[in-house]
Amino acid sequence: MDRREQTKGRILAAAAATFAKGGYAGTSMEEVAAAANVSKLLLYRDFAGKRELYQAVLDRTMASLRTVPSSEATDRGLRALIDIARQDPDGFTLLFRHAAREPEFAPVVAAWQEQDVRAAERLLRPIEPDPALRRWAAQTVVATTYVAIIAWLEFGDPARDDEFYQRLLQVNRAVAKP
Repeated sequence: MDRREQTKGRILAAAAATFAKGGYAGTSMEEVAAAANVSKLLLYRDFAGKRELYQAVLDRTMASLRTVPSSEATDRGLRALIDIARQDPDGFTLLFRHAAREPEFAPVVAAWQEQDVRAAERLLRPIEPDPALRRWAAQTVVATTYVAIIAWLEFGDPARDDEFYQRLLQVNRAVAKP
């Protein structure tokens, strides 16, 4: 990786951390530049403005999440999701906590979550014949998973990620049972 790519990666990591703390409206480009230890001029070299930088952070996080195919929304998929969140806790939190509430970015998050809900519905089809209950269970599992992972990133010990995974798996299975 060349120096420019390293700098861009450092900017994206700093932006994720800064935006994850203050949200889109509560974060300035000056704060991101300071967190990345770069000048504002260098920041604007790669990003036209705050919106483009925020979107780049979301895109980076979603690219990582795409490595878990929706058909993997199983036990292994859940474990992979936790691992990805652990590798990029700020990006994960930004995507599923802050961006979901930001009017400019909420549609992207809603579309992502809908894709996950549909995948969960497909997995639940053999065990839940009622479409209304299947939809409810799928939405509950997806929402619970994201909220639980964010809470674990904030308060959990990484050394106990396996225990967290087992507990979240139990919660999701309990919701999915008819």
